[in-house]
Amino acid sequence: MSNKLASKGTSPKRKKDENGAEIAKSVIEYILAVIGIALCVLIPLYLKNGYYGVGDVKYQLYKGIMLVAMIALVFMSVVYWMIQSGFGKDTSCDTDWCVVIFMTLSLVSALVGGNFSACMTGYNGWYMGFFSLLTFGLLYYYFTRFGKYYKVVLICLCATSVITYVIGILHRLMIDVIGTYEGIADKYKNQFLSTLGQATWYSSFLCTVLPLGIALFWCARKKNHRIIGGIFSFLGFASLVTQGSDSAYVALGGFMLVFFWFSVTSVERMERFMEILLLFVGATRFMNLAFLLHPNPILELDTLSSFLVFHPLMWGVLLVVALLWGISLVGCKKQIYSVKIGKICRGIVLALVGLGIVAAVLILYLGAHGTLPGALEPVASKIPYLKWSDNWGNGRGRTWAFSWQMFMDMDFGHKLFGVGPDGYAPYAYSFYQDRLVQLWGDRTLTNAHNEWMNAVICYGLFGAAVYIGIFVTAIKQFVKEWMSNPMMIGFVACIVSYMCHNFFCYQQVCCTPFIFIIIGCGIYIMREKGTNES
Repeated sequence: MSNKLASKGTSPKRKKDENGAEIAKSVIEYILAVIGIALCVLIPLYLKNGYYGVGDVKYQLYKGIMLVAMIALVFMSVVYWMIQSGFGKDTSCDTDWCVVIFMTLSLVSALVGGNFSACMTGYNGWYMGFFSLLTFGLLYYYFTRFGKYYKVVLICLCATSVITYVIGILHRLMIDVIGTYEGIADKYKNQFLSTLGQATWYSSFLCTVLPLGIALFWCARKKNHRIIGGIFSFLGFASLVTQGSDSAYVALGGFMLVFFWFSVTSVERMERFMEILLLFVGATRFMNLAFLLHPNPILELDTLSSFLVFHPLMWGVLLVVALLWGISLVGCKKQIYSVKIGKICRGIVLALVGLGIVAAVLILYLGAHGTLPGALEPVASKIPYLKWSDNWGNGRGRTWAFSWQMFMDMDFGHKLFGVGPDGYAPYAYSFYQDRLVQLWGDRTLTNAHNEWMNAVICYGLFGAAVYIGIFVTAIKQFVKEWMSNPMMIGFVACIVSYMCHNFFCYQQVCCTPFIFIIIGCGIYIMREKGTNES
């Protein structure tokens, strides 16, 4: 009789294994939470000697954290695997496969690129070699499977961001609360701010994280969450319009288009999108008043930032946006809204954006080849962004032209598999040193200053395609889930913002680990939802 009962129930050994597996899984989840919090708090905030060697300092900290993390996580994963006899039901998604294939291809590119040892760590000051890529993949993998405490990690990331935003705003007002400007010449103070260092590094971090807070403001139901999201968004916008990097506005356009795209589906979401616009324009006016109260005589902003912050026309823009918000508010209360018309407007906006991009590229192309029609000359001359030269985009004109030519000169093998992770500079200076000295003098050109072009050069056509696939497949999956969880649009906006920003920038330790954490958290939410439903 007892044997029959034992056969129907769970055997003591199996029950013991299940309990052991749950304990091992819980330990992995706690370790991952600690690692995530450490990365999200320490990497953005940590400085050693002010801005001196900031890239090395932050990478060494990142490397130290990830070495400990890899040992702890891999050890516990082996324990979990041995008890569980595997990792259970396979729930792999397209993004998982893209990450695995990319890790494999990046290792292949390091092996065949011609400078294996350099590709392991990457170039000094950047360190985006295979080790960094491997850690990005591991962060993604573990957060997708063991990201139980993702909310705590993302809250820490956003809270840390607020600190960097406030310091960045104060720095632009020449209020140095952390003492990093001591001993720095005035001409360099425009190039460095907050705790991230170089303005482009700061804008990379800002644009990667900012959409999370905006998404909270956009979709939260609780009033206190809305207030927190609104304050976060306002401070982020105030810092964005004064950080001094043009690429941040490309990111801004990207993630605002994402929120607009999904806002047209209901009057309530459209009203909240108008509130986001109001926060943005209001932030420009706030900074205008702040500069009146505390002038910064050495401030040098880019053309677009100067217009947004200092041009009187922006007061009129504020009134127009406030009026549109008022109309949307009335429409929301009386439920007066046509989704069909909203979608038509969305299509028109998308068409205008597409035509604008095509027109801008065409003007730049014709200008570069000296064939720009005379009728378009006044337009190009009045808008600096449309006048192509070697100095276009802070030197990106010559950088992109050189990078493209270098890729075209590569042999077939390097075209397919690349020169290795972060192998741009070693390869370039092996074959084109005289040309690079002519273009950049004693400064070293370390990458293409366009992450996607750089990916083609470093990982090859195969590796770059799969790398881009990581972001594209994640967007596709999050969009599918957004109706049941609107916060997914925040993850989509972060990815689009990162991709748009880094069209003019590059991988680095201050932004790329965080986008992999963010994507991993989004996939974890989807995976848990699927598990619960099954």
